[in-house]
Amino acid sequence: MTPEELLKAIAEVADGLRTDMAVIGKKCDAIGARHDELKQLKSDGKKKDDVDDATMAQRTAADSVDPAAFAALTQSVADLKRRQSRPMADLNKFADAQAKADSVMRALGSAAEPPMAGEDLVAYKIRTHRKMQPHSPRWKGVDLQIIAADQVALDIALDGIRADAMAASMDTSGMKPLEHRMLTKQLPGGHISREFIGNGTFVKQLSRPVRHVQYIGPRWAGAGA
Repeated sequence: MTPEELLKAIAEVADGLRTDMAVIGKKCDAIGARHDELKQLKSDGKKKDDVDDATMAQRTAADSVDPAAFAALTQSVADLKRRQSRPMADLNKFADAQAKADSVMRALGSAAEPPMAGEDLVAYKIRTHRKMQPHSPRWKGVDLQIIAADQVALDIALDGIRADAMAASMDTSGMKPLEHRMLTKQLPGGHISREFIGNGTFVKQLSRPVRHVQYIGPRWAGAGA
């Protein structure tokens, strides 16, 4: 073998060794990466187990509700359902209270609001009459909630407030001459009645100003010739 052939053979062996070393290096890198991945999965699994244990402990603590607190919550829910589902007798009482307030509120140019969910009858009466209180000289400064415990006294106050408010709606003393205001009323049959109150009549408002005769005779000299 000539020296040239020997050098060529050595170069080929060196190239083969380098190729084999590169392949072995890649395999080692892959094995190392897989090892790190398995190690990370093991660590994550341990953390998940710790979290699951803590979550389970919290759920167990949350599930262990005090029986007294649970009974109180159940009673509150039952009371709320009972207040929202009113029997027919209570609905009739609410309708009657709304009709009484609405007849006056419409005369004042407004309307009575319907009852809210869960609102009792006394609270609804007080709420609807508070808007009419400023028109009542006798009851405008009275806190209706204070006398709500006495049903008789409360009814007297509410009747007085409605009467004073209706009288105020019919009062024309503060209106200008020939000024009118429309009153809307709902009749028992459901029909709407509209009336106008004010100072003077529409006939007077449409009439021409009064003219007085100051002179009777010819308008120019020689008119009678």
